[in-house]
Amino acid sequence: MQQVFYPGHAGEPCVGEYAIALDRTDMIARADIVLVSRRSHHSSFHSSGFGRDIVLNRILANDLQGVRLDWIRLFVLTEKPAPLPDRMPEFLGVELTIALDIDDYVARGNRCTVKRRNILSRLFTGVSRTIVTWSGDVIGGCANFSTSFDDARQLDRQEIEALCTRIGLRAPADKPSLSSTKTSSLPATPNTWSSSSYH
Repeated sequence: MQQVFYPGHAGEPCVGEYAIALDRTDMIARADIVLVSRRSHHSSFHSSGFGRDIVLNRILANDLQGVRLDWIRLFVLTEKPAPLPDRMPEFLGVELTIALDIDDYVARGNRCTVKRRNILSRLFTGVSRTIVTWSGDVIGGCANFSTSFDDARQLDRQEIEALCTRIGLRAPADKPSLSSTKTSSLPATPNTWSSSSYH
């Protein structure tokens, strides 16, 4: 986890944390950006869209420069009030879509195809051109990106716990081992435990 500073609603300095976890479950690895807001931070990536986008663009330009956007996912975790002081913290989690600022992309001279619309189309739609990009050109650092909670996907408890484990917010569940099992609790019959019991 790395600490990061960003502007809040009124431009006040806020602090949060982030981590990048690689997901290698598919043939092509994905980079999962996880923004974390703890209760001790007194601020939240949920409520500060402007600051959240600043942090996202900083990560894309510095840590993930050159990585294709379609192989990057963004998650936001916000710590909930703990029911008991000694309990592990619990989090609310969402996955956000990362949107490309197409005007900034074109202004920076990135490769694209501009198709002019005919007069009738311009009159009815008010759109004078269509810009087509290849996904391989939309990479970290190529332009500004933004996020919105309009199409956010809520994570279920299992997804949140797995994400917390991957970035080190929660220790993985201990696997049973022969050394941690008391010999007195083992059955008298030999060879009762198979190797699959420990994996």
